[in-house]
Amino acid sequence: MTARLWAVEALVVVVAVAEALATRYWLEDWMFAGALAVAVVLVLRRRFPRTVLALALPTLATGVLWLPAMCALHALAASERRRGEVIAGSAAVAVVAFVPWRDLDGYAWTLPDTTLGVLLAGLLAVAPAALGLLGRARRELAARLAELALSRERERRYAAEQAALRERERLARDVHDTAAHHLSLISLRCTALAAAADSPDYRQEAEALGELSRRAAADLRQAIRHEPPGLAQLPELVVAAGDGVRADLARADLAGCSPEIQHTAYRIVQEALTNVRRHAPGARADVAVRYTPDSVHISVRNGPPSVPGPRPDLPGGQGLPGLRARTAALGGTLTTAPAPDGGFALEAVLPLSTPASW
Repeated sequence: MTARLWAVEALVVVVAVAEALATRYWLEDWMFAGALAVAVVLVLRRRFPRTVLALALPTLATGVLWLPAMCALHALAASERRRGEVIAGSAAVAVVAFVPWRDLDGYAWTLPDTTLGVLLAGLLAVAPAALGLLGRARRELAARLAELALSRERERRYAAEQAALRERERLARDVHDTAAHHLSLISLRCTALAAAADSPDYRQEAEALGELSRRAAADLRQAIRHEPPGLAQLPELVVAAGDGVRADLARADLAGCSPEIQHTAYRIVQEALTNVRRHAPGARADVAVRYTPDSVHISVRNGPPSVPGPRPDLPGGQGLPGLRARTAALGGTLTTAPAPDGGFALEAVLPLSTPASW
């Protein structure tokens, strides 16, 4: 219990003991001892309200001790008991409080005395039960209000997520429409160049460029349809990268590998090969993918560039930081470092069980 509840319990016990001491003159020794024992037992009324009420009824029969029975009845009404038990407890308190047990034979049942007894018994029985039921209703109302607030918060988050999803879908469609248009034009121009080229090398290069543009358009369509490429598409990616890429792709059962892990692994290899062509043209690259029972290991290494000349000023610079953030979100690691031979090395480890959804 909290300090506040302990203070309340201590106050109740002290007041009950004070009531017994104040009425000591009208109590016999065994009644006084029983009143003190019941005053101490009142600390258990919240956990055992029916038992404490049954123990408090004899003190109420003395005619001068009211507090123990009232506290026990209040605890019974405030607990999660059925209303029938509360009514029975109130009736028991009313009967015990009304009947003059210590002077039953010599009591004069006059109208004023009977009326006063009825009013007193009703007050002792109704007031604690009403206060207890009011406290229970207040707690239930507070719990329902908290549940309603939580439900509204969930609805607000869901609405915000749906709005963000609709905005992402709108942006994805806009990107797709714009990029697909230009990629289609590139593919058509490459087809025309391949048909008009006199040199077999130029014709092959134009056809390769046209195939790349078509693959880019296909990737855009898959992204729009939420069907991103995964580990199964790595061989196609390696083939499209050119003859300078050597791949060691271990076969594995991908049933236990989530789509988020597969897509991230694909993007890591794709970004690494793109950086090789951008920063080390003509360099050989080695791609290795290994599987363990609990993770996927990816390694992409390349040598120094073999084609002299200035590097093209291409847009970018956010690929590796984005991959690090995506890998960290899945609970994995991604490290990059220059190689001793002048090349570059990328290592990534993706756990098969992720701490949160991607």
